[in-house]
Amino acid sequence: MKILPQARILCIGMTLFLGMALETNAQITQDYLQQFIEFITENQDGGEEFDYSEIGEQLDDWSRSPIDINSPEAAILVQWKIISDNAYRNLQDHIYQTGPLLDLLELQSISGFDPEMIRILKVIASVKGRETQTQSIPFGQMLIHGQNEIYLRAGRTIQEADGYIGEDPAYEGSPDKLYMRYRHRNGNTLSYGITAEKDAGEAFFSGSNPQGFDFYSYHFALQQYKPWMPALMVGDFNANFGQGLIMHSGFGAGKSSFVTDVKRSGNPLRPYTSVEENNFLRGVGITLKPADNFTITVLGSHHNRDGNLTIDTVFEDGQIENIGEDITSLQTSNLHRTEAEIADEDAIDLTQGGISVSYTNRRAHLAINGLHSRLSVPLNRNPELYNQYYFNGDNLTNASLDYGLWFGGLHFFGETAMSDNGAIATLNGLLAGLDRHITAAVLFRSYARDYQALTPNAFGETSQANNETGLYTGLEITPSGRWKIQLYQDIWSHPWLRYNIDSPTEGTEYFGRVTYTVKRRLEIYGQYRSKRNAVNSRPTGDAIAQVVDQTRSQVRLHMNNILTKGIQLRTRMEWSSYAIPGEKQQGFMIYQDAVYSPLASPWTFSARVTLFDTDDYDSRIYTYENDLIYYYAIPAFSDQGSRFYINVRYKGIRNLTAEIKFAQTRQLDVTSIGSGNDEIQGNIRSEIRAQVIYRFDN
Repeated sequence: MKILPQARILCIGMTLFLGMALETNAQITQDYLQQFIEFITENQDGGEEFDYSEIGEQLDDWSRSPIDINSPEAAILVQWKIISDNAYRNLQDHIYQTGPLLDLLELQSISGFDPEMIRILKVIASVKGRETQTQSIPFGQMLIHGQNEIYLRAGRTIQEADGYIGEDPAYEGSPDKLYMRYRHRNGNTLSYGITAEKDAGEAFFSGSNPQGFDFYSYHFALQQYKPWMPALMVGDFNANFGQGLIMHSGFGAGKSSFVTDVKRSGNPLRPYTSVEENNFLRGVGITLKPADNFTITVLGSHHNRDGNLTIDTVFEDGQIENIGEDITSLQTSNLHRTEAEIADEDAIDLTQGGISVSYTNRRAHLAINGLHSRLSVPLNRNPELYNQYYFNGDNLTNASLDYGLWFGGLHFFGETAMSDNGAIATLNGLLAGLDRHITAAVLFRSYARDYQALTPNAFGETSQANNETGLYTGLEITPSGRWKIQLYQDIWSHPWLRYNIDSPTEGTEYFGRVTYTVKRRLEIYGQYRSKRNAVNSRPTGDAIAQVVDQTRSQVRLHMNNILTKGIQLRTRMEWSSYAIPGEKQQGFMIYQDAVYSPLASPWTFSARVTLFDTDDYDSRIYTYENDLIYYYAIPAFSDQGSRFYINVRYKGIRNLTAEIKFAQTRQLDVTSIGSGNDEIQGNIRSEIRAQVIYRFDN
């Protein structure tokens, strides 16, 4: 591997000194959001774009309508990892013993609330009792009066890919990516709106999409409107049962630098405002509270899913007759550009009905969950050996028991589920607040190879909750206000074959991060991650695959400087390595960020220069990028080259925010970028995106 000589220039950023800075609420939430998205996604290997817009929208909602930290509604803060489960439990004990908080600064005396957490809560939370006027507003008035938002976004890759070229291009539509959203809110109680998206290559008001956009989503949601009805969802929504063994749509936490936040928590129903086209429900969901400690959630959903459709035919009496249909797999790409992708679009209907009955008090939680799923066309997977235990058919029923116990600083939780073939999946964990400075998490999972579920999203090496046994341990140590140490280890095994892995396998993963902070002005952290798992390997000239261990490792040094009022600098260096028997690769990346957001100016500028040098794609490096509001990209860097981008945001017109991003990647010693229909001739790939946000009250 050759290290780029230009990297020396960026290393200068690591020696910068800092001054004082004045932060706005917007800066605080944006800084937290960027860090949150990166920390959640950095352990996900694959894909350049992640739709985590929900957390951004939620933070924005709370910044304008702060959530009452004394109310049961504050439990949702655990779901979004703003506070830990142990911290929330300690808060509830404090309120029970001494009464509601009078000031957010009281959180300093409660174990689990560090200065950074309190800093965020000062923006999005309050200690006032829930406003009764919101609940007393007539329903008709809430529908009309409130906050309104309109989002319009467009973007494209400037260089034409092969899929758009020729008299008969492979892609049906233009390279433009379009997004539109309208949303109406009344505090944190009512929300309704519509979202629409067209991906690059998809038709727009033509071809397979005469109705305009390729995807439309709509929702109507009431939350905490009446004490006896915590939630009502109509249209598109997310549903979360237990720890995700039978159902968990939308955001779900896995392994990340939030090393002890491994429990799934929060409200069972949430409105859906994203553009992921498969992982949601469409119908009606309601949560009722017949007694103080009891809740009942019931849902019904029916929507189309993409699937690989096949038609069975016979030749009879000189004619070909259709004798049936089935699907070999459920598709999750969300792309409908080519004839094959369009043929798979909305190929099947998925109908689901679910119920959850739960009891919760200060020390215990118990819930019984059930879900029935029906496919309009039977699922009949290809007869590969690794598919032997996966679900086939058109009807599937799951049931689970979700439970939790609290003993002082200890919290035991878990879920045990069964599919209708009798197979069991179980996940059990322990969270421990050992003292004010040490928290620990232990989680054991055992998912039978023949356990079956259509919409799970459970903790594990994969999210499918089958064919896996593992033990996870996490530890967070804060020896002082300036230092934080985060560690985890995960050990797992797969007792049966998996896709492209022709034998039972095992794996390990280790993670460590040490962070040093100086009064929010300077943050430096060093990070190490190493993961060993199995993969099929075909040595040159060998037609038979061999299962071998591969090891990926990353070392990172990151520094964030608030240099002056409105100027922030971020510098990162990262090394990667990849090894299998007989082969080793290395990679290096360095970037320099600059963010300029003067307090008295309507303009905000952010820019980055990145240099990278890797031996091959296997030693690639992922990194989070600043982007348009509620749009997130995590590109992968491989080979040798550079990338830069600049973001410009303008808020000089009342209620209007306009922003634009231009980015360009240049690779050395290549004649094309990408592959297949996305291949671009030449060594340059440029992207441009623009967005307008208009907010108004009525």
